[in-house]
Amino acid sequence: MPRHVEPKRKELQRIPLQTRKERMQLLGIASILFVGVFAAAGTLMYLGRQSQVYRQQNWDSAVATVEDARTQLVGETSGQSGGAMLYDVQVLAAFTINGSPQKRWITVDQSPTNLDYAKFQGRLWMGKKSFVRWKPSDPNQIVIDLH
Repeated sequence: MPRHVEPKRKELQRIPLQTRKERMQLLGIASILFVGVFAAAGTLMYLGRQSQVYRQQNWDSAVATVEDARTQLVGETSGQSGGAMLYDVQVLAAFTINGSPQKRWITVDQSPTNLDYAKFQGRLWMGKKSFVRWKPSDPNQIVIDLH
């Protein structure tokens, strides 16, 4: 005996919430989720901005020119569908500290990525002028703002 299959329209007519109380509960849950996601995103943006403001106010800085770029293998991932090698991008930045010209390889502060994208970013940043920042107490720890 064949099974009777109801049309989609009839199936969907049984799903809607029947009472006003059920609709208000669903609306309340959806609004709490929306506010939570919005608050989390806002908090992350605020903390990132505060970190940047702190560095700008308390760290020394100079304008640097990116002269070269290279990739550095930092690890690999593996999964059911295969694996991937992960690379950091390092740039050769030329800048001046207290009248003394400097050239240093600086690792860009970002998540490791695949080789093709890392090489693309290196070519993209060649010749770009950007700020380099360092703590006055540790001038060897230099951060470059390329984003």
